[in-house]
Amino acid sequence: MNSLQHIVEPDRLYLTWQPVDENASNRTRRVVGLVVKRAGDTFGFRYLRELDDYKKAVEAGFQGFPAFKGADVEHNQGVREALLRRLPPRNREDFADYLALHRLPSPFPYSDFTLLGYTRARLPSDGFELVPAFPLNAAPFDLLVEVAGVRHVYGLDVGDIKPGDDVTFEQESDNPVDADAIAVLHEGNRLGYINRVMRTEFLDWLQHKTVTAQIERLNGKPDRPVIYVRVAVR
Repeated sequence: MNSLQHIVEPDRLYLTWQPVDENASNRTRRVVGLVVKRAGDTFGFRYLRELDDYKKAVEAGFQGFPAFKGADVEHNQGVREALLRRLPPRNREDFADYLALHRLPSPFPYSDFTLLGYTRARLPSDGFELVPAFPLNAAPFDLLVEVAGVRHVYGLDVGDIKPGDDVTFEQESDNPVDADAIAVLHEGNRLGYINRVMRTEFLDWLQHKTVTAQIERLNGKPDRPVIYVRVAVR
């Protein structure tokens, strides 16, 4: 497995949430908070209560991140430690396997902030995920991205897809659910979409950079496939 070659530290991480219950009426992933890096490798966190996403998340059952009590305060103590508890420790014997799963080099010479951004710090039990945002003109850099909404694509046959296949992207300005959604296409057929949290940034890359991507790995079950693509921004 080839590790990502160009890794760039994000300038911020968005904390996102979606209901864990797969039978929930609306499982849209919402932005609920912001993580920034402070001096001395400490992190700051605040809830983005002003966002419509946050309000809709509350309507869908969001009750806050367990480690960050108080929705109206800025958290500056223990943020880094709380988020790193969502990852295996660097000194664990199988940490290299964890890095390989995310196509990251071992040993990993980058910051904990970068590690959290590139792995997303996702656990299957609580619906939280970190989504990185990168500095302007950060290219060249590479990123592993999970294709969103795959299970909702009618007639998708993952048997026709294999690692190394090229994928392309197409903006859907007339998408009835998400304006300016970015579809991921394989041989002209829709696989799903780019995470809506990354949509604006990804659209800027498509307009001002050279973006190429390939299928990196397939997981899940035939009726619930999970597709990851390796994205190169140049």
